[in-house]
Amino acid sequence: MSYLIDLRERKPGCTGHPVVRLNLELKKAKNQKTVKIVAKKDDLPRRALELTLKRYGFKLTDVKEDEDRIEIFAEKC
Repeated sequence: MSYLIDLRERKPGCTGHPVVRLNLELKKAKNQKTVKIVAKKDDLPRRALELTLKRYGFKLTDVKEDEDRIEIFAEKC
């Protein structure tokens, strides 16, 4: 089962931004083989996502999108 990172709810303050929270969650997931990230499409730019995943040793394997939500699947390199 993949480690789930749900970024749909925007938290208050600077550390509540989805990109900042993604960094914090990927630190926690360092021992996981796969992660699933769920976010609002407008909150998580694809380039920022790819760079952040690479920084923590993950690579993008699949993306599923609908009107306002995006699901990202990544695995350890």
